[in-house]
Amino acid sequence: MDDTRYMQRALELARRAEGSVSPRPPVGAVIVADDGEVLGEGYTRRKPGPHAEADALERAGERARGASVYVTLEPCNTKTSKPFACAELLIAAGVRRVVAAVTDPCPDVDGRGFAMLRDAGIDVEIGLQRDAAAAVVEPFAKWIRTDLPFVTLKIAMSLDGKVAAPDGTSHWITGTPAREQVHEMRRRVDAVLVGAGTVEIDDPQLTFRTPGLEGTQPLRVVVDSSGRTRPTSRMFDGDAPSLVVTTEDSVDPGWPEVIRVPRGEGGVDLGAALRELGRRGLCHVLVEAGPSLAGAFAAAKLVDRFVLYVAPKIIGGDAPGAFASGVKTVTEAWNLEIENITRVGDDVRIDARMR
Repeated sequence: MDDTRYMQRALELARRAEGSVSPRPPVGAVIVADDGEVLGEGYTRRKPGPHAEADALERAGERARGASVYVTLEPCNTKTSKPFACAELLIAAGVRRVVAAVTDPCPDVDGRGFAMLRDAGIDVEIGLQRDAAAAVVEPFAKWIRTDLPFVTLKIAMSLDGKVAAPDGTSHWITGTPAREQVHEMRRRVDAVLVGAGTVEIDDPQLTFRTPGLEGTQPLRVVVDSSGRTRPTSRMFDGDAPSLVVTTEDSVDPGWPEVIRVPRGEGGVDLGAALRELGRRGLCHVLVEAGPSLAGAFAAAKLVDRFVLYVAPKIIGGDAPGAFASGVKTVTEAWNLEIENITRVGDDVRIDARMR
């Protein structure tokens, strides 16, 4: 039996759930007979829908008895709001073998689901496609341990680090393939966050609109400490939920939904803003910020991953750079660890993390 093939399919299913099921983790499951026939597939659904294992078992029915189950995350051993834990469902279904990619980072599970399965006589194997599966649940893992969302900071810039021309225009620095990737990124996160300046200058929609993409539109969040965001901006068009994060002393010009946090250096306390988003069960926030907000997030060390799109263009002059704030000397520079560099059409994508 080709274990890797079935686990890769389970990962594909898990990625369908990204951005749609928080605060649940995105999980995929595949049930396979000994002769290789796929009996059932499933992935986690938004509450009160089923977990991945329950979804797949429902599709497999009685044929699941004696089968192998490929799942990207350890089956849960706690019922929470469900009638049965996933490990209990697998035991009751009579599966023979469970192949799991990673252990559940939730302290209430963390190996207990595997122990329950083994106690019932089910063969358990752990670690297949571990790195890929860990990447899918990384935002959930951070949220469950810290109550804070995972933060991805995306920036599109020219080869000389400029994010706009001197006249403020920034459409489009990067090409169509890079922009399509950004739409896919929006599909896989819980919220897209920008600053008031971005809304004022670009009036973005902040939704994913590539044909064929399916999922839940992200929450659109604008950080505005001064009440300058117009209620008529496109982010309030009703195509997706919207939220303004502002300070306790700011003016509200009529926004649909507002949360207020303390004022920090230069405006909204970004750490407090992330805590509020975490309280709402948001596990992954994509920051598409202009220079001021990007610099503030980086300086506060609130970024978990940088995604930098670099276009083969030189703007030069007094055009704004990617980060408005920074350090005073080279020895204080933010050191990044580059994880991946890929070509995206004519552009280059760099994935990196703060060391």
